[in-house]
Amino acid sequence: MDYDRETVETIHEGPVSMVARARTQTSSTPAWIAIKSATPRREYSQAPHDIIKEIRVLSSISHTNVVEILDHDVPKKHGTSPCRFLMPYVPYRLTDLLASPSFSPHKIISFGPDNPESPQNTRFTILAKSIISQIITGISFLHGSDVAHRDVKPSNVLLTPEGCVKLIDFGIAWKDREDLAIKKNDIWPEHPGQMYFEVGTGPYRAPELLFGPSTYDPFSIDLWSLGTTIAEFFTSLRLVPSEDDSDPDSDSEDEDWPGKAPFIYSGSSALSNTRSQWIRDSLFDSRRGDIGLAWSIFSLRGTPTEDTWPTFSELPDATKVTFKIVPPVDLQPLFPNHPLPEPSHAPSPVMHFPCVEYSLTPFDLIHRFLVYPPSQRLSARDALHHPWFSAGPPLLLLSSLIVNDEPPSSHRHVALWEDKDLGAWMRTYAQPHILNPDPDVAQK
Repeated sequence: MDYDRETVETIHEGPVSMVARARTQTSSTPAWIAIKSATPRREYSQAPHDIIKEIRVLSSISHTNVVEILDHDVPKKHGTSPCRFLMPYVPYRLTDLLASPSFSPHKIISFGPDNPESPQNTRFTILAKSIISQIITGISFLHGSDVAHRDVKPSNVLLTPEGCVKLIDFGIAWKDREDLAIKKNDIWPEHPGQMYFEVGTGPYRAPELLFGPSTYDPFSIDLWSLGTTIAEFFTSLRLVPSEDDSDPDSDSEDEDWPGKAPFIYSGSSALSNTRSQWIRDSLFDSRRGDIGLAWSIFSLRGTPTEDTWPTFSELPDATKVTFKIVPPVDLQPLFPNHPLPEPSHAPSPVMHFPCVEYSLTPFDLIHRFLVYPPSQRLSARDALHHPWFSAGPPLLLLSSLIVNDEPPSSHRHVALWEDKDLGAWMRTYAQPHILNPDPDVAQK
């Protein structure tokens, strides 16, 4: 595919790859494309990031909620030339939406209790459900295709101007039942029993990865990461100073995390600083490394026991650190950006495992992903049938997304809400990653 080299501009540069965008020179393709490039040489790469495997995996699958490869270039030998592949440029990220203070069922300034039936509550619920259902649909497709993403997180979810979810970044993906000969040209070949546990990112990593396993269920770690990603739709919005203006001596790491209020102002300079920005709290805290993340998880979901995680002691590093014994806590107060009224009934005992009977809330859905035994996490396919999606306001979806009974036909769905489609509502809250993008790419 031809593109104009003079229009190439870098939009992301990471430790192992670079992503740029450029204009195409044909009218039959999008006005902008994204170009991902990375070295195929081990000495300049970082295990297990592998662009050769990424190209192979993406070339083998096709789904509305997974980014597509338009073209690719893989050198015959692992020389100095980079590998690269082209994909449609998608201007919005889920992180852009989650960082919008208007994407909340609550008002930043309120003079009374919120009305659960208010338009703001309803719009938030509709948009959240519609995007979450697409993310789960994409993961369900991957797992049905024997592909585990292994790096599910908000920044790896893009949104088209029409509101269509696109899962990206398959550089550390796992493909089940691949022939060994297919992997021989990979930068970092992986085999059952010799798997990398250095996958996932920070607070989205499944707890079993923190204890050095060389074999694990890669699909189950996606499910844990999926739960932590969905959780961020409902966690606190925090106003923080820009990195350049932050105080290195501040005690920001000692603040309550995650927050228990819809909006939190971190530090005295956050309000007065025009460069302050909103971020979403992650449910778990990875700022103090793997041990700190493990404790962050255990302090909320309970220290593992024979009942809650019978196989925990079998993990290679499980006995290297002894953690304080604590019970699980109620997760709902950690989701202050929810549209539900505060429960008036007496709280039930907090358990690590959810009740057998499903409830009509997103918290029940999240709870079913965030259980310790990998085999007991709710599958993505079953999650699509969770009753939260059919309760309350309907799903707002593009007609092109309603395929193969995904979402299930039991879920009400509409193409318009208050005379706006999904893309229009999404663009009401989110700004594109690059401001003033080409009007042919990001409308309105």
